[in-house]
Amino acid sequence: MRTTLTLTGVALLTGVACFGADHQRDTAKRSPAATVQPDAEPDTKVGAQDGIPETDSDSETEAEDTAPGTTEVFSEENTVGLPFTEEQLIDERAIRETDDSFVKAYEAGDAAGVAAHFTENAEYVDESGNVFQGRPAIAESLREYFAENPVRSLQLNIETIRFISPGVAVEDGHTTLTLPENPASVESDYTTLYVKTEGKWLAASVRDHAPRDRREHRAQLQQLAWLQGDWVDEGDDAIVTFSCEAVDNGNFLLRKFTILVAGQEAVSGTQRIGWDPLTGKLRAWIFDSEGSYGEGLWHRDGENWVLKCTGVLAGGQATSGTSIYASINDHTMTWQSVDHEIAGI
Repeated sequence: MRTTLTLTGVALLTGVACFGADHQRDTAKRSPAATVQPDAEPDTKVGAQDGIPETDSDSETEAEDTAPGTTEVFSEENTVGLPFTEEQLIDERAIRETDDSFVKAYEAGDAAGVAAHFTENAEYVDESGNVFQGRPAIAESLREYFAENPVRSLQLNIETIRFISPGVAVEDGHTTLTLPENPASVESDYTTLYVKTEGKWLAASVRDHAPRDRREHRAQLQQLAWLQGDWVDEGDDAIVTFSCEAVDNGNFLLRKFTILVAGQEAVSGTQRIGWDPLTGKLRAWIFDSEGSYGEGLWHRDGENWVLKCTGVLAGGQATSGTSIYASINDHTMTWQSVDHEIAGI
């Protein structure tokens, strides 16, 4: 005999809404309005709204893409707020062109091309305090790094350029480095001493250092950016919808969910996801309209994301469970619930 157990919103966002003894996996799709299917059999088609095709998989969820862009803002003035002289303005633009050329060579993996932006006896000090003296040593370190990281994206954000004497300038800014295998970008502050050599602006000294009071919340949350959007999963006896958006200056992801049974709202609630700097992990806090609550930690396991949660239902029963999420494509995800317990059962 098949037994069906209906869980609260806390249990839903742990990974399950309604499941039978023989049901452990579900799929949802991303769409303008989405739903999550709590009680579909593993082979049940889970269709999204608004004409999105049905899918034959364990469970799928669809949502709209949200790919925030980045914008650099430059100011044609000195650190003290005074306008550049005409000659300094020409040099300032030349330095920015040098920076653009540096980024292109870096992203192309051209170690010699990057090193050519340094003077012959330049010094580079990385964020860990390692010192590379001279253009050949800098080029060799870059070759090793590019071999280990063949694909990379670098964004350079200039904060100030100031001229301390004719032919000498200091540039301060920060970089954002993104590697495909690590969606969380790495940010560093830098100071570059430029000297004008034979008509070219070259770096005589570059020092990277960790940003003061570095906060990784937004960068770390990019690992779960694929959750953003509106999702739908429909079953024979229930429809679950949830939406996810970045809030509080991008420091949290907020997921709102609603479970409909026979067309009536059965329960609703929220899940807030944020970076926990104390544990160095992504943490989730869950609350539903019945008074249940829970919390858990996310971690990556290969291509999957795992959320382990514990909570308390409105009736006082302790609950726990593990959810396994996988992003199939831009419009489809799957989840699987394992080791789920309510009051020890």
